[in-house]
Amino acid sequence: MALIEGTVAIETDDHILRARRTAATTRATVGLAGIVLILVQPSLLAHPALGIVGFVTIALTALVHLWAPLMRWLRIEEAFAGTAAVLIVGLQDQRVTALSMLWLAALASGVMARGGRVHWIGRTVVLTALALPVIRQGQLSSEHMALCVASVGLLLTSGRLTRELNHLLRQARHAAENAETLLLAGDIASRVAKRDDAPGSQRRPHVGEALSAGDRPRVEATLARLIAGDGLSMAVQPIVDVRTGSIYAYEALARFAGSTEGPLHLLSMAAMLGKRDALERACLRAALALFGRRPASTSLSVNLSAPVLLDPLTLKMLDERRDLRGLIIEITEETLVHADMQLLTAIAPLRERGARLAVDDMGAGYSGLRQITTVRPSYLKLDRSLISGIHHDQDRAALVGALVGYSNQVGSLLVAEGVEYSAELRVLGELGVPLVQGFYTGRPARPWPQAEITSSPVALDPAPLADMVPLDAMPASAATSRSLLPA
Repeated sequence: MALIEGTVAIETDDHILRARRTAATTRATVGLAGIVLILVQPSLLAHPALGIVGFVTIALTALVHLWAPLMRWLRIEEAFAGTAAVLIVGLQDQRVTALSMLWLAALASGVMARGGRVHWIGRTVVLTALALPVIRQGQLSSEHMALCVASVGLLLTSGRLTRELNHLLRQARHAAENAETLLLAGDIASRVAKRDDAPGSQRRPHVGEALSAGDRPRVEATLARLIAGDGLSMAVQPIVDVRTGSIYAYEALARFAGSTEGPLHLLSMAAMLGKRDALERACLRAALALFGRRPASTSLSVNLSAPVLLDPLTLKMLDERRDLRGLIIEITEETLVHADMQLLTAIAPLRERGARLAVDDMGAGYSGLRQITTVRPSYLKLDRSLISGIHHDQDRAALVGALVGYSNQVGSLLVAEGVEYSAELRVLGELGVPLVQGFYTGRPARPWPQAEITSSPVALDPAPLADMVPLDAMPASAATSRSLLPA
């Protein structure tokens, strides 16, 4: 908890408590040392008994440092310290001895323990204590003048310096917490990627390896047909709110009739042939046709690569719809890396009309958390490679846990893709992932399938996701809802 002027909250930060314990140890040591030194050599003070009471008071202030739960209670310590100043310095002569240096050390430790603040009452008492010998004796010795200069300098500079150091420490600690999350995510992701690429693992074919010279005319003809809308249809898959079991959104997934290749493979071949942009726009056109027919209080998520979204033809297609509330545009993490600033500019007018941005496939190819922070997406979608088997894989669980913290820091909602088993859903719920998608909660189907939750694997506080980020489309507890919580 930051040391803020006027704070009355209970102090709980470890570094603050350590500083106060250190100050308490200093005070106790100074008090005992002063008492012993006066008993051994009482001639150091004109009034040894008053000095002993003063150092006993300093020792007692250690208890205030240790046990005062509120910052304002340290004003009691200032009162004790002021009393000690009067007894040790104000009512004595102007000689500067080892006892004077011990008192000065106690004064410095008190300033630091209070986070650099010196209350005007405490400052006034200390200055009065320094002035009393001069007033009483009618003169100022060079020794006492040096002590006054040192004391005033400590009050003026030590407090300011301590406040600045505390401010820098708070900034550094906040940055370290952010960096720790990012570095942990990067480290574990790298290990996961290295493990998945280990010898003996199955390697996916390159995008063009399956396209021979003889296949090219057939593929080109298929692509031309699909781009024209012939054989292209859309399925949708539910995205489910873990807290309530309601359908939060649907993801639109392209289906290509009459093609022997799967959608992803056909998109890869379209990229080789320079047709991917046109094919993606055809899929977007089909998805937008569903957009206005989606169930109430749900959103529709559509997939686009960053270069296609930035294309003027795509932006013109989106501009034809004035109201985009409830539309989620998914950009893959890989295509985001080289287009973050351009994307930030292009997405701004779409956001003004209600569209939201999601970064897809996080963890599939660890690339750019900096770019993700730049474009400020509303959703971060974890690749299924991080979710599959997470219930018996500590590395994956650690990475997802780190990304939960990261998503909270940047104000995004995390979506876990590829959930196929109740054990995976349970772990994700325990890690704090709010949204899930996969065969366990609902398979892709014709619009609009219900959620397929068959058990209650996780018990969480059913707080609305609206409390986490300001989104335009919030799920309602309607007929599409089926609770994940135990009855």
